[in-house]
Amino acid sequence: MAEFEFPADMKWVPEGKGTAHGANNAVIEALRQLIRAKDKKAVRKILQGWAPEDIMELLVKLPFKAARRLLDILPDQISSRVLSELRPQYRAAITRDETVERLRDLILRMPPEKAFETFQDLPDDVQDRLGPDLKSIEPIQASRKFSKESAGEIMQRRHVALAPERTAAEAVAALQGASDMIGSVDTVFVIDAVNRPIGAFKPRALLLVPPDKPLSKIMSRDFPVVSSSTDQEEAALAASGAEFKSLPVVDNDGKLVGQITTKMLQRVIAEEAAEDMLKLGGVNEDARPTDSVPKIVRNRLPWLLAGLGGATIAALIIGSFEEELEKAAILAAFIPVVMSMAGNAGLQASVVSVQALAMGSNWPGDRLIYRFGRELLGAILNGAIAGAILASLIFAGSLIFEVEDPTSLALATSMSLLTVTTIAAIVGSFVPLALDRLGIDPAAATGVFITTSNDVVGVLVYFLMASAFYF
Repeated sequence: MAEFEFPADMKWVPEGKGTAHGANNAVIEALRQLIRAKDKKAVRKILQGWAPEDIMELLVKLPFKAARRLLDILPDQISSRVLSELRPQYRAAITRDETVERLRDLILRMPPEKAFETFQDLPDDVQDRLGPDLKSIEPIQASRKFSKESAGEIMQRRHVALAPERTAAEAVAALQGASDMIGSVDTVFVIDAVNRPIGAFKPRALLLVPPDKPLSKIMSRDFPVVSSSTDQEEAALAASGAEFKSLPVVDNDGKLVGQITTKMLQRVIAEEAAEDMLKLGGVNEDARPTDSVPKIVRNRLPWLLAGLGGATIAALIIGSFEEELEKAAILAAFIPVVMSMAGNAGLQASVVSVQALAMGSNWPGDRLIYRFGRELLGAILNGAIAGAILASLIFAGSLIFEVEDPTSLALATSMSLLTVTTIAAIVGSFVPLALDRLGIDPAAATGVFITTSNDVVGVLVYFLMASAFYF
């Protein structure tokens, strides 16, 4: 590495300072070259004495492959501190190819709660391999006793809980005694004699009352509680709109066993949103931008094949109307229009349904009938407007181009749009609901499934309308 000579005191300028950009670019390029050359000694010499937050900024600015190599070069003590502060998604991606042994050493050096967070960001197969080696980290071992993606798995066992007869002054003393938790304590729970949560209050409420006031007079009894077996998405929904952002978790006997912190709830919401986005696009939920080619094929091909099956059926339907197409080739020109409208209408309706279900709506009883009426009316109006516009365009086009029987063509195409839009909207609205009732993730109803099914229906309806009105 003789061609690269860099000063040992090269430093990172914090991003908030105006001179950061140019100075840091030089550092990034220098370290990238040294990492590529595998000059570990030089890299460690440059980074010696850097603050962990500066190393973290450098890490996310480097090309991904170089960042992984840098993490491997850093001493375990520094690497573990940097790793614990990274954003969960980036942390999971950058550690994906780390050896189990190195990950174990890094996690063992972290504080228990940071170790717990880092562990949860790892892929399931890595967690299964690492779990037995992390017996000394109590939060990790405790979480592994619960089912995947449950409230018990993601909860923090440390919390502040006091009896209702305790005073505000005593509560302040308890919080001071739990100073190592202050960063995560935004809710204090009040428990009865058998450790069941009966109230909650925010620590700042203690500043507004006399020191001798009992907690029973301060606490609120209106707060959500979830069981340790509750799905993490349902737990996040329970906390949505609540006054208290930390969520108490109870066991089967209703006794307080932990809390889901604000940070964890935010993470769950982000994860579930990302998961639904992937499903909407017909991609498996564990897909990552860093996936290998075999994994890309494995994650996406099944959805593509499902779409291929639907497209094949649609093609066979078109083929069955070969004689009609020979008589009037112009009919073929409007097939994409009808299929596009059917797919888009179904996808719009299904996305709204999935969103409503994710927010906790399940449309029971009269609400279901009301929603059906709204969707039906909306679909009819949308289809009628789209059909009228298409008919107008056909009439306008017939003034310029030679079109055989434009009136019949306009009637056939506009009635097709009205029918397929209505059917697609109804199917898109209620298939997610049906899947949810069957215990299947409703997000799986969107994307390929809805689009493909409505394409088939759209083609069939189109040719039936053409047969009825055009011939």
